[in-house]
Amino acid sequence: MVRAVPRGYTVCADAYLTPKIHQYLKGFIAGFEGSLKDVDVLFMQSDGGLTPMEQFCGSRAILSGPAGGVVGYAITSYSQMEKRPVIGFDMGGTSTDVSRYAGQYEHVFEATTAGVTLQAPQLDINTVAAGGGMFVVGPESAGAHPGPACYRKGGPLTVTDANLALGRLLPSFFPKIFGPAENEPLSLEETMKHFHRLTEEINIFLSASQVPNLQFFFLMMVKPDGGQHACAIARALGMKTSVMCVCAAPRYSGVLSAYGLALADVVEEVQEPCSLKYEQQCFSELDRRMEQLCRRCRDTLCTRGFSRSEATKSSHGVAFLVLVY
Repeated sequence: MVRAVPRGYTVCADAYLTPKIHQYLKGFIAGFEGSLKDVDVLFMQSDGGLTPMEQFCGSRAILSGPAGGVVGYAITSYSQMEKRPVIGFDMGGTSTDVSRYAGQYEHVFEATTAGVTLQAPQLDINTVAAGGGMFVVGPESAGAHPGPACYRKGGPLTVTDANLALGRLLPSFFPKIFGPAENEPLSLEETMKHFHRLTEEINIFLSASQVPNLQFFFLMMVKPDGGQHACAIARALGMKTSVMCVCAAPRYSGVLSAYGLALADVVEEVQEPCSLKYEQQCFSELDRRMEQLCRRCRDTLCTRGFSRSEATKSSHGVAFLVLVY
């Protein structure tokens, strides 16, 4: 593939993450009788497709959790009759992932996560309202450490702090495991101190922003946290319909990402470089090579036990790289 720097980043990410994944998988299968021998174990990738355990690698697992949520809401909330686009709002405690589904999965083949550019297919998922700040949002997350401001470890404002300030989290119901010595309760005072500081910043400089007209979209809340804010978000965006997971899939409320794993397709991805010009006289050769890639995907899926017709339906993740001179 072109672009040596992103390729280098991708290799480094794999070199760091994949051994950790293999270490986890070793412990995972050890907990089952026979170490899952002769059992087909599949894992979700960032592209929304499942892959065999032995092929699961770090660079393709970065967004595996949110990808499961996309598959889950796409299947449970999108109507093939109405064809109304759906915006997914996957709200957690320290970050919120936003995506869109309008009848087919939207992929990107290069993305930057935590400052690292990876060349790997993944669903087009954007992280907003993360721990980097409540007013100016971005891809940063407070993570488990230092965590939200209310953890008393110097962390930034997060969604967790917002829920605490609004009375939706009750410190008395949480164990006293916060602070440097991990023996203090959640701190409403620390949260409010950050919010007062943020209020001052907003009042100093506040500019009107134009919100895109999204009234023809559904708003799909993927996790229970999102349901607490669904109506307010929909109202701010001018959306007339919001679908919370507790309404759309009541049996799977809070586990929509896991439900998406059960519904996802098994995929196979292949790619190869090509130095042909992208022009009319080369199209037949490009089509021929594309069909070769498709055949390789179908053959691989057939070796995993799929029928030829199932393999044709499932092999949606074919990537083809064209170098134009």
